[in-house]
Amino acid sequence: MLINDKGRSKGLTLIESLVVVGILLGIVAVALTLYGTVKNRLDVKNESENISIIYSQIKDLYSDEGTKDLTNTVAVQLGVIPKKMNVNSDGKTVYNTWGGKVDIKGNGDNGFILTYPKVPSGSVCVDLIRNQRKVGWDNYGVGSSAGTQFSGLNNKELTLACASTKDYIDVVFQSGEDSGS
Repeated sequence: MLINDKGRSKGLTLIESLVVVGILLGIVAVALTLYGTVKNRLDVKNESENISIIYSQIKDLYSDEGTKDLTNTVAVQLGVIPKKMNVNSDGKTVYNTWGGKVDIKGNGDNGFILTYPKVPSGSVCVDLIRNQRKVGWDNYGVGSSAGTQFSGLNNKELTLACASTKDYIDVVFQSGEDSGS
């Protein structure tokens, strides 16, 4: 504690110091909460763009030929994978933002399936699927198969499907052939 020239103390008392520390801790807590929300939104935005690019690139490249031989390796070789996605040195393993190994494979004569693993459950999953609604995908799925048509997207059902006791879930997008093919 400092004493001024009139003999009075100046500075903060213990209670005033505790109030200042409490306010600072509150600000830090709010900032950390907002950081998580903002980071999730940015991750969803980036991955939504990646998925849209993959969709449009494959549709353009395979517009007049079959997709039966489409794999991750072929997609990497053809430049279908966006530059901001992480591709392993083996030339076939592609990772999304959350560290999931993305899988692309031909489905039937002219369809393909994109499996997006390790998507955070809850609102991230919901937003990722909703963002793909107008891209052109025929079906989506939460789990192992793409069984729900985008034309019948129901927000309540989507929210329930993305709500999971697990932290991460797989999301599957399908274009073209029936998922049973």
